[in-house]
Amino acid sequence: MLAPLPESPRLRLREMTERDLPVLADMLQDPAVTYAWERTFSDREVRDWLECNQARYREHGYGYWLACRREDDEVVGQIGLLPEEIEGRRHLGVGWMLRRKFMGMGFAAEGGRACLEYAFRRLRAGRIIADIRPGNRASCRVAERLGMMICGEYDKPVGSVIMPHRLYYLRSPLVKVCAYDPCWPRQFEQMRALLEPVLRRFGGTLEHVGSTAVPGLAAKPVMDVDYIPPDPGWTPELAAALRERGFFHRGDGGLPGREMFTESLQLDFRHNFYVCVPGGVHLRNHLLLREYLRRHPTDAARYGEEKRRLAALYPENVDAYCAGKSALLESMLVAAGLDAASAAAIRRLNETPAG
Repeated sequence: MLAPLPESPRLRLREMTERDLPVLADMLQDPAVTYAWERTFSDREVRDWLECNQARYREHGYGYWLACRREDDEVVGQIGLLPEEIEGRRHLGVGWMLRRKFMGMGFAAEGGRACLEYAFRRLRAGRIIADIRPGNRASCRVAERLGMMICGEYDKPVGSVIMPHRLYYLRSPLVKVCAYDPCWPRQFEQMRALLEPVLRRFGGTLEHVGSTAVPGLAAKPVMDVDYIPPDPGWTPELAAALRERGFFHRGDGGLPGREMFTESLQLDFRHNFYVCVPGGVHLRNHLLLREYLRRHPTDAARYGEEKRRLAALYPENVDAYCAGKSALLESMLVAAGLDAASAAAIRRLNETPAG
């Protein structure tokens, strides 16, 4: 067991034991709790549930934990981290289930937040998902309160039944800069393979940009990829094709010429994916900086050291990290050939906290 387990102001979480069968039955045999399953559990299934989570504790160090009120140790529900597999890809998930009398008191969000903190800080997870029945509006609201982002739906086998589930994800807020990893070009090729049907149908090019695209450069382990369609505009048909590959449109974030998308859970690494207008300033910024750093290893090394310094200084503040390197980026963009006004605008953008 990885100890201590997650805690919150009102809750402490613990592993379930044989003595907890009655309280598990109270949850799993209550239709108000298990309505998303469209059934209740038999006594044998309640015991199987206990044994499944005990096996998870032994294998992974986590599973559904019992969430107990600090004031009197009463069990309010089950909240925990879960190994998930979606379309052949393994993920770390978060889940919650409350006893009927404790619903609507904020315990699910409070315990879920504690589990996310535990996953990001203790387990060093890069991304957490949640899969929720679309009709389970209360759980969907909890995911949204936790800051999780919708990234599609999939059909999940639940026993002998296939049930649609909505997918959410949240990336780690921690700032980590690591040495160049030779797997990064291979990850880009995995993304290219995933998007190959889109490229064949709509044309255009895919560009690996950002620090992971520069051999030898230290970087956050997050892939940056730009898709440049041949048409400056993009269509509902292109958006639908990208959704099929797991990329869901998030808007332009107030930056015309660069459309942002969610991560695709069809890829098991973190990534930023954009559709960029050909010739737009944001695309030029990405390509010019990439080529400059590839051609100037001394400046690339200086940039890598600055990123390491800022990551150590601001390990939990990505806004401060980005603002800290903006002046150096501006100077490199000007050296790479970007006009001074555009470079200054990009610096201001990097110094603006994310909304």
